[in-house]
Amino acid sequence: MNFFEQQDKSRRLSGYLYLLFAAAVVCIIISVFCLASIAFSYENSLASSAWTFELAIISTVITIIVVFLASAVRIGWLSQGGKVIAESMGGKKINQNTKDPMSRQILNVVEEMAIASGTPVPPVYLMEEEGINAFAAGYSPRDAVIGVTRGCATKLNRDQLQGVMAHEFSHILNGDMRINIRLTGIIFGIVFLASIGRILFNMGFYSGAGRRRNDKNNSGGIIIILGLGLLLIGWIGGFFGSIIRASISRQREFLADASAVQFTRNPDGIAGALKRIGGYKEGSKINSAGAQEFSHMFFCSGISSLFSTHPPLPIRIKRIEPNWNNKYPQTDKISNNFSTAPNLNNISGFTNSVQNDSSNFNHKKGNISEPSSSSASSFLKTEGQITEEKLAEVRSLISSIPESLMREVKDPFGSRCIIFALLLDQKNMEARERQMKLILQLAEEGTNLQTEKIQKEIVTLSSEQKLVLIEETRPAITELSENQFSRFQSIILKLIHADESIDLFEWCLHKVIEFDFGKKHYPRQLHGRSSVIKCLEECAVILGALAHYGQEGADPKPAYEAGFRSLDRNCVIPIPKIQNCGLSSIDQALKKLNRMTASAKRSLIDACAKTIDFDGKTTETEIQILRGIASSLSSPLGPNL
Repeated sequence: MNFFEQQDKSRRLSGYLYLLFAAAVVCIIISVFCLASIAFSYENSLASSAWTFELAIISTVITIIVVFLASAVRIGWLSQGGKVIAESMGGKKINQNTKDPMSRQILNVVEEMAIASGTPVPPVYLMEEEGINAFAAGYSPRDAVIGVTRGCATKLNRDQLQGVMAHEFSHILNGDMRINIRLTGIIFGIVFLASIGRILFNMGFYSGAGRRRNDKNNSGGIIIILGLGLLLIGWIGGFFGSIIRASISRQREFLADASAVQFTRNPDGIAGALKRIGGYKEGSKINSAGAQEFSHMFFCSGISSLFSTHPPLPIRIKRIEPNWNNKYPQTDKISNNFSTAPNLNNISGFTNSVQNDSSNFNHKKGNISEPSSSSASSFLKTEGQITEEKLAEVRSLISSIPESLMREVKDPFGSRCIIFALLLDQKNMEARERQMKLILQLAEEGTNLQTEKIQKEIVTLSSEQKLVLIEETRPAITELSENQFSRFQSIILKLIHADESIDLFEWCLHKVIEFDFGKKHYPRQLHGRSSVIKCLEECAVILGALAHYGQEGADPKPAYEAGFRSLDRNCVIPIPKIQNCGLSSIDQALKKLNRMTASAKRSLIDACAKTIDFDGKTTETEIQILRGIASSLSSPLGPNL
């Protein structure tokens, strides 16, 4: 499944939503104008204004301001990130250092899915709800969160929980979260008229003015009529909004179910979860006050509604498991034991692979510049596919990293020390001494000693272990305040410059930390609307840099052209000179390239892979450079497993 195409489809679907919204607003304007004219007809002093062009203009302006302002405010609030949605429904963030077996299992499953899919590891919120349910919320993968109910954690086994998480991660990768937020905001703007109507009705009713039928001033009656009318318009608008929401949401749920099966290649996981919901007294019910507004974000319908946002359980199960016998398990009697790591012995290639002794780990050791086990193109083909084998590989890698380092990554202080240790120069001792002095001068007390201690352990790790370790530091680093993160970034830049030269790998690590880890401090647009054709000169800079620095002295032109022709066969811009492909030029190019569509960005990433693979000697460094470029384009890639 091409998730870049799905993201572009989601963008087009958003455009369709706005057209429906505009049509709804036009209908509301006409209704408000008719309502105002009818109400004014009951008041002698205002009767002359009824059914006039002036009243139509006033009704139009006021309605547009109210509906659009309410929608914009709501979307703006929701766009702060999934955190606000999770907290509004009573979710409590699970601490990374938790020792609770249930919470630990949830975090481990989410962490594995995130690393395998190449998305940032999202914070996880636990909801004290007995129903079996979960949701993904946020405006982009950079600010997404996962919400899980206690019922989901206690009534599903690990495979079923993994199936549910795969479903939610597909919503993240498909761009469904942004659609969900816009749906919520649009419907809120329409229904907001009903809230105004309720206020007006109460004002007119409780003032008693509506009962003064013999008074010449019948303003109270007008207020009641306007209030009742706006209530009716808001309810009808909400009714049709619910139909639109249900029709869109149901199709996205089918897509997410199919994606979950494709990810895990284990249909029993998600099918088993759906069956347990069907056989459970509490089902997927959510009692939170926000369940109605956010019902379309859940794994299963959290409320009973005429226009359910989710397909019926039997239909979803039949699509996954056509031979299902229509029987549900007795979920109320089920109680699961929590496992932080599943048995991998039944998975091909992973017998006895989980161990804590990194010295016995069977992955290749050495510098990150060693030859890659796969080409860049084959890496891209498997990237984003969360197969059971890849999940097992992630678990194996995590379990092979020394426990002392895994304890450090759970803490913001230890995580920063790990990143600093990875940037220490291993060849130039003078440069390394300068780096250690910088850490001593600029970082917190004790950072230099802890960094040096960690560096001695990190040097023995394989390249894959180091990369997974970087991913593991993400949740702790995202907890830094804006000032702390800014200081952290400043130290990283000084460490990179300490050896008086910046290589592409250091630049890429910096970009991953800046754009992925610093998501809450550096908000930006996820994707734009520009095509590749409009950005060919900027694409040439990126491909030129890869060709100049990755061909080991060979002529860079053939490698450059191999990548560029995949973007445009009709026109090849000459390869830029090496001095025009420096890091500052790359930064400038990426600013414009970030405005491309998701599919256009994917085309550029594919072209980069062709340039990298041209000499037939793809290295781990080149794979990580590709990941750095992708991160800078808001299209993060997972580790090379």
